[in-house]
Amino acid sequence: MSTLRVLTASALAFLIGGCAAPTLKAPGDYPQLTVDASDDSILVFTQPGLDLSGFRKVLVEPVRMQARAGGKDEPVTTKEAQLIAEYLRTTVSGRLGKEFTLVDAPAADVLRIRFTVTDLQPTGAAQILMLVPPFSTVNLVSPKGAFTGSITLGGEFFEGAAPQASAAFLVYRSRPGIDATVAFGRLDAAKKVIDNFAERLAKDLAALRKKS
Repeated sequence: MSTLRVLTASALAFLIGGCAAPTLKAPGDYPQLTVDASDDSILVFTQPGLDLSGFRKVLVEPVRMQARAGGKDEPVTTKEAQLIAEYLRTTVSGRLGKEFTLVDAPAADVLRIRFTVTDLQPTGAAQILMLVPPFSTVNLVSPKGAFTGSITLGGEFFEGAAPQASAAFLVYRSRPGIDATVAFGRLDAAKKVIDNFAERLAKDLAALRKKS
């Protein structure tokens, strides 16, 4: 299994729950991405011969937030966008810090990780209401289950001070079919995806390191 496939079993297989993906469009400065063979809601890129197992230091760069404020359905506010950007960086850094040395500047022996959120759909007030009894019974019997928001997340991995990414991905995920008896806030679905992503990414990057 290639390094990126192991990585995508983490950075990309954090993806919990199936869902229909919208048309994904990567940021303009990303390398050319291709559809992952196992999931059309994931786009990936990897340089031939990629090997990230030698890195012991990680720099998580500031998150780029491209999710637009003011959508036609449930618009994300500027404050919510900033909150998710900070939550993503803090959560990933905190988890990676248990396995790697976190640094704040690029260097030849540092793996740089840069995230971009291209879309964020909060859970609407009406949907939150439908997640608590007695209204939750509607979702329990609905063939589509409950839609509780979504996030489209991109990531790039840079080796040392390299100007171009050695690996990259873009993925869409929502939380359909979630436990309809549990109440959720507007951003809880996105946070849950980020929590799972950070945990799996740290474990799998550490597994690569231990094999070197």
